[in-house]
Amino acid sequence: MKDLTEDLDDKIVKGLQHKVDEYALKVRELEDVMAKKDEELENLAKSKEEFNSKLEESKGNLEHKSNEIEKLNSEVYDLKKTVSLQEDEINKLNAKVDDLSNSLSEKDNKIKELTNSLAEKEKIIDEQKVNLELAKTEVEKAKTELAELKPAEPTTYTSEERLTCPNCGAVGKDIKSEEDKTKVLGYVGHSPLYAKKNVCKKCGYNF
Repeated sequence: MKDLTEDLDDKIVKGLQHKVDEYALKVRELEDVMAKKDEELENLAKSKEEFNSKLEESKGNLEHKSNEIEKLNSEVYDLKKTVSLQEDEINKLNAKVDDLSNSLSEKDNKIKELTNSLAEKEKIIDEQKVNLELAKTEVEKAKTELAELKPAEPTTYTSEERLTCPNCGAVGKDIKSEEDKTKVLGYVGHSPLYAKKNVCKKCGYNF
């Protein structure tokens, strides 16, 4: 009679073997997955290193940029200070310009006043010139009338009535007639009429 346990053992063994093969396959699959995960981890580690390197580089750039920003801020502060000083200077210059403008305006007003005054004085001068011309005309007319009324002076050619210097006896052409500025006979307008005097050319005696 055949032993039934032998067939049963073979089935169990085959079943177990099948299970073992399945588990072995799963283990290999898991190993493949683990290998891929390890590769991914390595890639991630490399990426992390690259990222850290870039981060350090970015930190260096950021620090450099911060230094540049501080430098720019310092320059901006200096520029603002310079601009403030220049604004003060501009304000002072504007104040001087205002003062000069006011002074110029005052001078313009004075010039206008002087111009008006000069025009009035010129008008008065013109009127006085006209009056002076009229006075000269009157003086000439009066001189002509006085000359007509004045008695004739003795000439050097008269024998008995010719002038003789009482001091040295000079006669004729040695005696000349001049106006005596110390004796005013009268005025024609504003012009004085002087008396006549005789002067000896030889000794300078006045008579």
